Amino acid sequence: MLDLSESPMRRPAKEPYLLEPALQADPAAGFGKIREQGPVVRGWLTDTQPVWLITRYDDVRAGLRDPRFVNTPDAVDGHTGEDPRQVLVDMLNLPDEVRKYFLVSALDIDPPDHTRLRGVVARAFTARRMQDLRARVERLTAGLLDDLHRCSPDGVLELVDGYAYPLAVTIVCELTGVPEKARPVFRRWGDDILVMEAGRLRESSPAVINTVLGLLDERRREPGDDLLTTLAAARDDDRFRLSDEEAVAMVLNVVMAGYDNTAQLLINSVAALLTHPDQLRLLRDDPGLMPGAVDEFIRWGGPDIMVRMRIAAEDADFRGTRIRKGDCVQFILVSANRDPRRYDAPDRLDITRVPQDGGENHIGFGHGIHYCVGAALSRLQCEIALKTLLARYPDLCLADGPDSLHRTAIPGAAPRLPHLRVRI
Repeated sequence: MLDLSESPMRRPAKEPYLLEPALQADPAAGFGKIREQGPVVRGWLTDTQPVWLITRYDDVRAGLRDPRFVNTPDAVDGHTGEDPRQVLVDMLNLPDEVRKYFLVSALDIDPPDHTRLRGVVARAFTARRMQDLRARVERLTAGLLDDLHRCSPDGVLELVDGYAYPLAVTIVCELTGVPEKARPVFRRWGDDILVMEAGRLRESSPAVINTVLGLLDERRREPGDDLLTTLAAARDDDRFRLSDEEAVAMVLNVVMAGYDNTAQLLINSVAALLTHPDQLRLLRDDPGLMPGAVDEFIRWGGPDIMVRMRIAAEDADFRGTRIRKGDCVQFILVSANRDPRRYDAPDRLDITRVPQDGGENHIGFGHGIHYCVGAALSRLQCEIALKTLLARYPDLCLADGPDSLHRTAIPGAAPRLPHLRVRI
């Protein structure tokens, strides 16, 4: 059995490094190679912090349900290794006064605190609320395309800044309760955190946190029908009782996931269709395929490549590997979603794939108690935005050809398309 406790304290060149440029540039291929090395492979979070990489579909699903792997290093008695959350905060060079807000995220904690925080935010993502949002998304997508069309006399539309992001930002900010005048602060902070360059967040992080604190105070004085009101009221709720730090972290998580991941899912989906004309024809001939098509876009080209780091709370034997108490464990979504043990021809885009077990045909939204709370909203927006775009422009194609699709590598996330120009 492999044992991380016997490993050297410096990273061997032959072992995977999560910030390795080649791995960031093509995560599907890079983590796919790691997946075929074995069910559990040693990698490195930093030059001195090893991490176990779990990359296969069944193993990722099992691991994300396994209570032996927790999110909070403090929950592990005697843990003396690096706290992955603190490592990230240090890498981002955040000002001292804002660091606490990045260490209490619901994504990084365990029950009962996770249950308490998720119980609050789930109130904003009910099935009824999603159904109510459908008409708003339909109006907004139509209006955005009207605006783009008027500003594009040459018949070329830029869908990243003109369609995907305005849609995602507007919907998540309306749901959260962020007024239009405050949205540029969130957009700048979101852009900065994606780049993950030390120093860029030193100004935008205090600005966005102070904005959220101000909005929470406003909602306590003047409640509305939004997530901010729910979070503001929870400070005095005996059942949920959120601290200001927890409320701010929740807003940042929801807005960030809601605008960037949703926008990129839409952009990736359009790009996938326009570079796979056979799949585009299928969808045009049968619009009823849209829900399954969106699931396939998430599987084949979703915006997340991994979940938050886990810590082994006890010694655990997992798929033939001894994982010691306190070891870091990273579950990789992008490789699980292309695992040949789960899918036939996993690298092929196929919008007619049928789920093997009747559920989602992917693990792109995670699994278990940390399953993405905004998954239904993200899927709703992508379905409507694609339907509206394809119905309006039957001759839609790439304006500059497939070679124009140059993606930007993002640490810890799938590479992003900064531009997507289409001809109508």
